[in-house]
Amino acid sequence: MRSFKEGIKTALPVCIGMVSVGISFGLSACNAGLSAIEATLMSMIVVAGSSQFFAVEMIANGVSPLIIIVGTFFINLRHLVMSTYVMNRLKDESLIKKLILAYVVCDESFTLFSLSKKQEDYASFLGGMNLMLYTSWCSGTLAGALLMNVVSPKLADALGIAIYAAFISMLMPSLKASRKILLIVIFTALVNVFLSTIMGNGLNIIISMLAGAFFATALPDENKGVIA
Repeated sequence: MRSFKEGIKTALPVCIGMVSVGISFGLSACNAGLSAIEATLMSMIVVAGSSQFFAVEMIANGVSPLIIIVGTFFINLRHLVMSTYVMNRLKDESLIKKLILAYVVCDESFTLFSLSKKQEDYASFLGGMNLMLYTSWCSGTLAGALLMNVVSPKLADALGIAIYAAFISMLMPSLKASRKILLIVIFTALVNVFLSTIMGNGLNIIISMLAGAFFATALPDENKGVIA
């Protein structure tokens, strides 16, 4: 119980941002044509803000379901790496407990968990964080969806910038610490800008992600001192 409470305490400061971005997503989803129930269920089932924003944007633009599925698949591939790292600390836990805890692992919980000090019970600690972050994300989405009835579409579009601000804030520490990551981000962004001028329907985003991944594998290892 002590580790569980510590997890809740650790997640509380981040929950404010989760609620804010959740509200932004709820507004964006309803503005794209989803109902309040559909938007909230999406957050409850998917639990991945970046792919959810991507999906509703593609829905609003009339992109085919296949493109949306492929795009969200690549965006969410990072969860495989995050969950593998997290589950390594929970290797002594039961499979059922691992599955439940892995379901809500997100960028925020992964970052907090990986940077946390040693805990008496890692499973309870992660459970406390996940509970707070999951509740914040879903409640924020519901609030945003309900606010759609009183907020103008233009304001809803403007609030969508919150997700980009969240991405930048999460990227900044890594960008400062690694020139390799900075190069990957710049390269991928440039490819996407170029492709967006010659193609649409979400293909530019998918191809840009793949190009960025291949570019990353071609870069020398920073530990070898080639890129410092």
